[in-house]
Amino acid sequence: MAIKISGTDVISDTRSLTNITGANGLYNNFQVSSIDVTDNINFTSPMMTCTLTAATTFTESGYVEGKSATLLLDTSSNNYTPTFSSNIVWKDNTEPTWADYQHWQITFLCGDTSSTIYGSAVGYTSAGAAAPTETVSLDGTTSTPESFFDRAASSSNDLVMGWEFDANGNIYKYEDPNNQGGSGRYLFSSTKWCNVTPSTTYYIRVSNYSGNNLSVIDSATLNSWLSLATTRKFWYRDSRDLLLYGSEDGTMKVEIASDAAGSNILATGYYQCEWTGLA
Repeated sequence: MAIKISGTDVISDTRSLTNITGANGLYNNFQVSSIDVTDNINFTSPMMTCTLTAATTFTESGYVEGKSATLLLDTSSNNYTPTFSSNIVWKDNTEPTWADYQHWQITFLCGDTSSTIYGSAVGYTSAGAAAPTETVSLDGTTSTPESFFDRAASSSNDLVMGWEFDANGNIYKYEDPNNQGGSGRYLFSSTKWCNVTPSTTYYIRVSNYSGNNLSVIDSATLNSWLSLATTRKFWYRDSRDLLLYGSEDGTMKVEIASDAAGSNILATGYYQCEWTGLA
């Protein structure tokens, strides 16, 4: 027989909960439902799950003294960093090192003031390898720059080629389809300039180092720190008739920093393009 409250079934004839939100199961196996969250610890939802897609700052809401909530946090294979407010007092007054594990079970308890939340966390890795440590690096030196070769297809076509540093952390080569055998944009490295999808914004500065200069009309702004939240391309263009020149090259100096002022340079590399005419 069903059990009713104020004339409404709350336990059905099959012993399942009904007309109750935020919970599920049989009345002798009562379990709270979990909800997905993005950046808020809501104490009206005692069980939450969150998979980070970027470095994330969490806030709190629904604070009531004595209430608790559990957050099942997945920092993802990119090991994104969560940031929690100063309201949270961690066990032993030490915030966990979030990079140590990918998966976390975090419990929060509202204290006796509106600004105190007690937190504790247990971490464990997922099956397989631990998440990689985010690393910024570049190839090439002044004596041995990273280089590739191309050639104009005919006297009527400009030679256009270069390097692209993508917001996803990868480096791409570019060969204009009008070049001889030009392949367009294609991947050079997925481990550099960043070995994972960047968790924060980095900045790039590119300058001419030797040989031919980069094309100002085809390239991102030179000699300035630019955000790598968007893809930055740096191309060479030779508009001469290929019958008028022989072997040519240009080398660029590439720097990546953690700040917009370039006060903390993380990596420096040298990237070259080589092309030839028929002179």
